[in-house]
Amino acid sequence: MPQVADDVGTLLEELLGRLSKLECRVSALETSRPVTSCATSAASTSGFELPEPASEGLLRIGSAAGMVPVLGKAVLAMAGAYLLRAIAESGTIARLPMVLAAIAYAGLWMAWAVRIHRRDHFASATYGTTATLILGPLLWEATVRFQLLSANSAAIVVVAFVVLVLVLAWHSNLQMLPWVATLASIATAWALILATHKLVALTSALLLIALATEITTCLGHRLSLWAMVAVAADAAVALFIYLMTGSDGVPSSYEPSSGIMISLLTLCLLGIYGGGIATRSFGLRKRITNFEIIQAILAFVLAYVSVERANSDSAVRLLGGFFLMLSLVCYWGTLLRFSDQDQLRNRRVSGMWAVVLMIAGTAIVFPASIGVLLLCVLGMAVLFLGKRRSDVSLAWHASFYLAAAAVLSPLPSYSTEALAGLVPGKPPWTLWVVVAFAVLSCLLAPQRPTEPWTRRLVWLTPAVLASFSIAALSVVGLHFFLATHFQFQSNAARLAGLRTVITCMLALGLGVLARRYKRPELRGLAYVMVGLGAIKLMLEDLRVGNASSLVISFVFYGLILILLPRCSRQEL
Repeated sequence: MPQVADDVGTLLEELLGRLSKLECRVSALETSRPVTSCATSAASTSGFELPEPASEGLLRIGSAAGMVPVLGKAVLAMAGAYLLRAIAESGTIARLPMVLAAIAYAGLWMAWAVRIHRRDHFASATYGTTATLILGPLLWEATVRFQLLSANSAAIVVVAFVVLVLVLAWHSNLQMLPWVATLASIATAWALILATHKLVALTSALLLIALATEITTCLGHRLSLWAMVAVAADAAVALFIYLMTGSDGVPSSYEPSSGIMISLLTLCLLGIYGGGIATRSFGLRKRITNFEIIQAILAFVLAYVSVERANSDSAVRLLGGFFLMLSLVCYWGTLLRFSDQDQLRNRRVSGMWAVVLMIAGTAIVFPASIGVLLLCVLGMAVLFLGKRRSDVSLAWHASFYLAAAAVLSPLPSYSTEALAGLVPGKPPWTLWVVVAFAVLSCLLAPQRPTEPWTRRLVWLTPAVLASFSIAALSVVGLHFFLATHFQFQSNAARLAGLRTVITCMLALGLGVLARRYKRPELRGLAYVMVGLGAIKLMLEDLRVGNASSLVISFVFYGLILILLPRCSRQEL
């Protein structure tokens, strides 16, 4: 009996210890606190030691072991897809219904991947990847190998799959599953393009995928796959333009497209990304990214190239008018919408787009003479507006308009002939318009020598254009005067000496104006003219000059080297 009592007492003590340990563990689970202290106290009261907790390595093996069933389910999903394929190949059921069933099967696995994302991220990513691995090869085989689906039908399925994933992932704002689905859909579309050569349908599919991602992004769900979709759409449109408008004609394996279809697809690209970027920047006032700037430039360039290569004059002018309208919108953003200090980047980018679009639209829509006049008027308008608002960026706009007007005008060719070739005749009126605008821009420049050099550079463009145009006009005018009143017979030597005299006098005049009106940029331009004069002496005067012309050239050049530093000696 005493032995039995001792055994019963030992058993009771062990049971009490185990109960105490279980209570501590339950309490720890309810309050999320460690069980070490409770377990230690229970062990001390019960008289036996608890086993040590599993190490970190064992815990990792356990979590990895939890991934194994997920991979097993993914393998079973692939087995189901191959089962549907086997049934279709057996001929017991028509192939097309089985293909549609397999497409629905892949969609269900993607829906299940979105559903369990909150509980298990690994399982969600695995099932989503499995769905894409089922759908991509399925569409390729059904379209290329078995020809059960047309390229149009495959394009619809690709777009529908991406839209399905974006809609399902909307609530949780997922990134991984849209990435997987969109990447697989883009790869499938490009594989079908290379295999079937059906450019219109599959390029349209990529544009619709781009539209879906743009809408999702504009509604506040910023997707990290935005750039990938944009690159794929740009590449597809560029390939379409190249093949449909090539100089050697459309390749025999591709179906030709009309000019309207070529212009329509590229304008859709411009509308999708132009509208999306405008909505985010002008509407939501979000910061414009570098990739958005690059994408906008690519969209505009592809649109113009496609319309121009499609040989449609009316479409080209319509596109130019669209550029002018967008330029006005960008000016509204520059002057009003992005007036806050925190919108400085958007204001600068909008201003840059406004200038580029205005110049491009003017050059496309109007003839060269009207374009020169219009650009000069626009330059004067923004110049006066910039002085009124004390906005240096608008002065830069005026310089860009002046440079564009000079390119459209005969000024480059006329100045080249006057300063380095045969003396031209009477200058056209458009040249006088550019010269007048350049001189007026120089007169409106502020006389503040302490202004930073980065701001003084804005007035360098009109100064350069005014200087070279005045030099060219001076050569033509002096040559005409000497020929009319003094029977001046021009030859290469005399023209070289005449041009050297004009160059030296212009450099001296720039130096005097720089000191008189406190314009440091004119002083620098004067020394540039001196350097160009030295190059001219070596390349022209010494090559074609005679003794008389070389005396005149060296005398004037030596005098300018002596007088110009004296004119600029005082501090500006």
